[in-house]
Amino acid sequence: LGDGMLSVPASAAGAEALADVNISLHPFAIAGFFGLVVNAINLVPFGRTDGGRVALALFGRSGNQAVGFFALIALFFQGIFGSDLLLFYFAFITFFQSENEIPCRNEVDDIDFSRVLLSTFAGVLVLLSLIPME
Repeated sequence: LGDGMLSVPASAAGAEALADVNISLHPFAIAGFFGLVVNAINLVPFGRTDGGRVALALFGRSGNQAVGFFALIALFFQGIFGSDLLLFYFAFITFFQSENEIPCRNEVDDIDFSRVLLSTFAGVLVLLSLIPME
């Protein structure tokens, strides 16, 4: 399910022994992990996904396009060098989610600072969830 932040380097003593150890997980842990991954993928800031709507609220229309482009490039390279799931999701959002968002009722007012902090926390959670995938 990925190395995570506490991975053991290959040069460490006993890394081969650790690679052969299987840890049995409860089905709730596996379901929780898949739920976290699905929600993290949905928060990628591109197109009409939830992350695209958050990026539209934070950065406006022009900033949303720039952030979405960089997120799409990062998702492509992470899919090539990491998980096939991310490459499949890259293809899915490129072909089915790339149209412009319907205009919001109020795109003029700025959002308050607490919502900026909440969306920043959600973005960090996305990064911590998707980067370790291999």
